[in-house]
Amino acid sequence: MIKIKIMRLAYNLFIYLISPLLIIHILVRALEDSNYISRVTERFGFYKQDLRREVIWIHAVSFGEVKAATPLVMELIKDNPSKEVLFTCTTPTGSQLISDTFNDEVINVYLPYDLKGSVKRFFNWANPKIAIIIETEIWPNIFQECGKRKVPLVLASACISDRSQSLYKILFNLFKDTISQGIVVGAQTKADANKFLELGAHKDRTFVTGNLKFDISPPDKILEKAKTFKNKNFKNRPVWIAGSTHPGEEEVILKAHKELLNQFPDSLLIIAPRKPERFNSVHKRIIDSGHASVRWSNFKSLENNIEVLLIDTLGDLPFFYSASDVAFVGGSLFAIGGHNLLEPASFGTPVITGPFLQNVKEISTELIEVGGLLVVKDAKELSIQLNKLFADNSKKDQMVSAADKVMHDNKGSIENIMKLIKPFI
Repeated sequence: MIKIKIMRLAYNLFIYLISPLLIIHILVRALEDSNYISRVTERFGFYKQDLRREVIWIHAVSFGEVKAATPLVMELIKDNPSKEVLFTCTTPTGSQLISDTFNDEVINVYLPYDLKGSVKRFFNWANPKIAIIIETEIWPNIFQECGKRKVPLVLASACISDRSQSLYKILFNLFKDTISQGIVVGAQTKADANKFLELGAHKDRTFVTGNLKFDISPPDKILEKAKTFKNKNFKNRPVWIAGSTHPGEEEVILKAHKELLNQFPDSLLIIAPRKPERFNSVHKRIIDSGHASVRWSNFKSLENNIEVLLIDTLGDLPFFYSASDVAFVGGSLFAIGGHNLLEPASFGTPVITGPFLQNVKEISTELIEVGGLLVVKDAKELSIQLNKLFADNSKKDQMVSAADKVMHDNKGSIENIMKLIKPFI
C-alpha cells in the first residue's frame, strides 16, 4: 500500500511538472490547426454548460474511436431519453465529428488532462451516473475518482496492444486498490480479456464483447450519394483511394500511382491524409511529384488530366471509400500500427494495407486468412496488386465477399456492451 501511495504521488508530481509542456503543446498544435486553442479551458476542467439531468458519460479519445462509438451512443440516446449523454474526446477532429453527427443530442466537451484539480472539477460539474471508456484510455486520476465517487466504470470494446501492456500495468497499479474490482471490462477478444486479467481486473467482471468497429452500418444516403457522384465524375475511370495516410506514406503511394498509370493511364488516385494540419504539405508533395491535382475544397468538376484528388476536408473519407474501386488504408507502411480496415470494407470496397498492423492485429489476421485483405510492403508491391485488381473484377468481388463474411460473423458488440451497461443505468 505504501508503495502504491509513493507511485501515485510520483505520478501526480510528474503530471503537474509537465503541465506547462501541455500548454506549449496546445500552442504549437494551434499554429497548424487553430481549433486546438478553442475551448482550452475545458482541458483543465472548466465548462460553461449547465447539466440539469442525470448524466451518462462516454469517452472516445479521437476521430477513429468517436466514429466506432457512434452507434453505441445512438443506442444510449434512444434508450435513455430522460438522461443527458455527455460525449467527451481529446482532439478537435473528434469533437468536430461528434458535433456533425449529433448536433445538440449530446453534450460535447473535451476530457480534462489527468491533473487532480482538473479531474475533480470535471466530476463536480458532470457528476456522471456511469463512465464508459471506448477502447483503452487509462487515466489514473480519472479512474481513481470514479472509485472514490462510486461511479461504475465500463471499458467498452477494450483492447491492449502487446507493446503497451507494460505501461498499462504500471498505470493500473495507481488506482486498482480503489476501483479495479469495480471496473467492468468488455474486451474485444479473449486475448485482450486475458491481458486485463493479468493487469488485475476481476475475472467476474471481465467479458469478451467484441469490437465495435464490426458493427459499422454504412448509411444508405452515403451509398446513394457516392454512386451518383461516381457515375457523374469518374466515368468508368479506375479509382483507388489512400485513406488516413501519414508522413512518408504519400511518397510510396504517389510512386505506386505513377507505375499504375503505365497500365491504366486514366486511373485516378484519391489521397486523404490522417491529420488536417498536413493538407497543405501533402498537396505540395503531390504537385512536386508531377501529378496534375485538385483539392476537394476547390472541386467543381474532374478534368480528364487530373491524376490525384486530395481530400482536404474532415468527415468525407467514408463517402470516398464508397466511391472508390479499391482502398489502401494508411498508418501501415511504417510503424504507426494501422487504422480501421473495416470502414472501407463495409462499403464493399476491396482493401489493401501495409505490413505494420499491430493496432488492428486481430482484424487484419481474420481478413487475411479468408482472402479479404491484401498486404504490401512498398510501392512496387502496391502497384502490382492494384494492376491485378483493376484487371480482374472477380478478384475484387472475392475480396469483398470474404471481408463481408468476417464482418457479419463478428457483429453484435453493441448488444453485448449494452447488456453490461444497462444494470448501472
